[in-house]
Amino acid sequence: MPPTRLLRLQLHPSHFPHSPIQRPTQRRTFLTSLLSSSALPAPQTLTASRRLPYNHAALYSLIADINSYSAFLPYCSASRVTAWTPRPDPEFGRRWPTRADLTAGWGGLEQTYTSRVFCVPGTVVEALSGEGARSGIAPEVLARHGLGEGTTSTARGGDGEVRGGGGGGGEGVFKTLVTRWTVTPVKPGTAAAADTRTGSTTEWSDVDLNIRFQFANPLYGAVSSAVADKVAPVMIEAFVERAKKVLG
Repeated sequence: MPPTRLLRLQLHPSHFPHSPIQRPTQRRTFLTSLLSSSALPAPQTLTASRRLPYNHAALYSLIADINSYSAFLPYCSASRVTAWTPRPDPEFGRRWPTRADLTAGWGGLEQTYTSRVFCVPGTVVEALSGEGARSGIAPEVLARHGLGEGTTSTARGGDGEVRGGGGGGGEGVFKTLVTRWTVTPVKPGTAAAADTRTGSTTEWSDVDLNIRFQFANPLYGAVSSAVADKVAPVMIEAFVERAKKVLG
């Protein structure tokens, strides 16, 4: 029986001049580009203001009640103060929060932070989340009230895992998030409403909300863009309703 011969056939593209080999092409979708982008989105600022017929100190106490935020503020699903000033404030007779766990977000995106809280009694309540977050309060004002930038915060996802608050994309929704409420008494005669029945005047105060934030990834900004501009106005209107309920 003759031995079996094995034939090895080698094919080369030149053998098929009219049938070029098709190579797969890679396509980057808009979503893929956002996910893979290493550039951080630009910081954004949202603001809203209202003038209310209440004493500024009473309004300030409502704003400083961070434990109640989740009960009336949209975009804040959980709030718990974890640290307080060591001594009561002599003017208000109470201590102020210095650290709190806040779960905040919008457009279907949210994150839990352990945030620094700066309280300038009667004027400002500011919550800073993320290692890169910086206060908008003047340094001399912070120093006068024994406050400072030395401490940092951490961010936690919905699963409770602790993540560095200053990390880049993939480490949380927000790189930084700073929420500042400011209350300013209106000078008498500027916008005081006279009560014609009693002859008395009503104290008025200006309430300003400022939200500065930077997303950790461009994707988050794209997802929440339709909601972002409404966040501050909706929050301050919720505070107005809270003031009516508590202060009458």
